[in-house]
Amino acid sequence: MESGSKTRRRDGWIPNYYPPRSISHDVNLLVSRSGTALVLTDRECRELNEIVMTAALFDRLERSTHIITPDNHQEVFSRLRSWTAGDYKGPSLHIVSLTRRCNLNCAYCHMNPVRPHEDRSTFDMTTDTVNSVIDFALSSPNDSLTFEFQGGEPFLNFSTMKYFVTTARERASETGKSIKFAAVSNLMVLTTEHLAYCRANNISVSFSLNGPEEIHNTFRSNWSGGGSYRSLIARLESVRKEFGDVIVGMPLCVVDDSSCQHLRTVIEYFYESGFSGVALIRAKPLGSAARNKIGAGGSNVIPAYIDALDHILQLNRERSAVFVERMVRVALLKILSNQNVGFVDWRNPCGDVLQAITYDIDGEVLPADEARSNRKMFSLGNVRGRTYDELIDDDSVFATVNLSIRDREPECRECTYNPYCGVNPVVEYARTGSARARPYESEDCKFTLALMDWVVTNYLRYPIPLFKMGGFDSYLKDLRPTS
Repeated sequence: MESGSKTRRRDGWIPNYYPPRSISHDVNLLVSRSGTALVLTDRECRELNEIVMTAALFDRLERSTHIITPDNHQEVFSRLRSWTAGDYKGPSLHIVSLTRRCNLNCAYCHMNPVRPHEDRSTFDMTTDTVNSVIDFALSSPNDSLTFEFQGGEPFLNFSTMKYFVTTARERASETGKSIKFAAVSNLMVLTTEHLAYCRANNISVSFSLNGPEEIHNTFRSNWSGGGSYRSLIARLESVRKEFGDVIVGMPLCVVDDSSCQHLRTVIEYFYESGFSGVALIRAKPLGSAARNKIGAGGSNVIPAYIDALDHILQLNRERSAVFVERMVRVALLKILSNQNVGFVDWRNPCGDVLQAITYDIDGEVLPADEARSNRKMFSLGNVRGRTYDELIDDDSVFATVNLSIRDREPECRECTYNPYCGVNPVVEYARTGSARARPYESEDCKFTLALMDWVVTNYLRYPIPLFKMGGFDSYLKDLRPTS
């Protein structure tokens, strides 16, 4: 190549991108192996497969590291290390099941709960197990850990929760590690004491609400079969008023084949109720959901989900209040960030063991919280009989992680969204009987394609309302004129 040449030949660069995806007329998305996205014209896409390309396109691709050249190869690997940094620091999220006891018997629960009066010695985590879990977790290499308390209803074992927090803080101070706490609750058993403790100890609490009363009660009932909506709303109103800083403002909302038909109604309900957004979650065929034959097939749920996103986007275009949808926020962060965001369920590879570990009530170590419903298949041992170093040195521990790597499938190696993808082999096993997620057949694959196409399309059409929908309104305010 001569200096100042208007073209560049193929002997000066190596591809560092996945095949482009047509988004609309003359608009194509090109994604590098470290997640950087560019929009190219049809002509620019053709140049990728020709002997020469224009110098202007070459310079653009070189700066963005979509191609590897003698001048940018160090930057290419620097970006790759940044994109995958979270994969190799050790698990940051440690999910702790404090009890299987629960005051509710939700139709879709994948945790196999038992009634609240069942034997605590059988169904609650003990302080001895807590000690072993803390020792195990703190021996992992990550310097920043989050312990998330789950159940059942974790506040039914409140004394052990308090012991866990105190003990973990004491031991973390000895190791120099930073720790945080979170809890997932149905809110209904929470007392002022519980909430004040959470505030004093910076424990954020997330909760589920499935929409209006009729829809909510279809899924979330007590053990006698009665709906939980009215009791929850009464408690929620009090909690939001007195402890709004403790609970997460975005409720979790599980969607199945039946409720997905009413998603626009559900969205309007959350918006009019003053919530800042919603986390829509597809039902998983595990535990109670499997026994109750609750389905969430992609042919039904995914189109309804995309329609719901259209409705939320319209709300953010037409109305003053910001309303966020969690997975849109994650998708935007994937596109805009130089790191793959730490959402362990939607990563390539997935976050099993690499980023998150689950501990069952007896200290059994599992790669994902969904694996509690299938321990025989996915158990990795017990904290009482295995150290973290022993775990991490066992190749078999990474079975689900390896199955989640998308470059293992030829079709995935040709997919634009490869860096943004994420499949959960544990859930895939529950869906199909095989932990191998097949491209274009897996529900996770279909979901990624649908969501990313939607986000990219609307990023180009309606960037400001989409940014509001992603929860980036404060950033947008900084760009608005002050006059």
